[in-house]
Amino acid sequence: MDYYLGVDIGTTAVKSVAFSQSGEVLALHAVEYGMQHPHPGWSEQNPDEILEGVIESINKVVTQMLPLNAALVSFSAAMHSLILLDKSRQAISPCIIWADNRSEAIATKLRESKKGNSFYHKSGVPIHSTSPLCKLLWMKENDPKLFHAAEKFISIKEYIFYKLFAEEIVDISIAAASGLLNIQNLKWDEDILEYIGISDSKLSRLVSTKYNFKF
Repeated sequence: MDYYLGVDIGTTAVKSVAFSQSGEVLALHAVEYGMQHPHPGWSEQNPDEILEGVIESINKVVTQMLPLNAALVSFSAAMHSLILLDKSRQAISPCIIWADNRSEAIATKLRESKKGNSFYHKSGVPIHSTSPLCKLLWMKENDPKLFHAAEKFISIKEYIFYKLFAEEIVDISIAAASGLLNIQNLKWDEDILEYIGISDSKLSRLVSTKYNFKF
């Protein structure tokens, strides 16, 4: 009998769960990780600590389920995170999570402008400090050296996928929460990227939520 493996990369922990074909929980393992608040309104995490938690939780469940094999593995993750990578694809920033409010002033100013209203209608994402759009604008304004040193701007789910599968992809569900995706054509929006000052080469390749990794 095969089983299905679900991996949820949450804000406080990663949880891996083995399900039967009827939906019965067969095994479960969770790994908690911390959160840092170096300044008021800032909320960050260590992406490598989360990666280690993902690997540990998966290994624990797979070991419990031996000799059975997982028929499929499905990942879910918290939205609105931002990680900067260098040319060697190493993280040069913490994972700035959804709860981070450092870009609140930038978000307020953009939200009250015609440009912000246009971006909202293009992306379907409210102009808010949680969105990667505003996080990127904050980074460009307040830490330009780090911003321009970044080769990639990605989420925690993309980081995990790259480390596990060596593919630079992002599924439409995560991309749609970034504030950078045009919801009409399901492509990175040129006007929004131009406003930030980045090209789509700095972002991951867009794929379906049903994307299958090749081994």
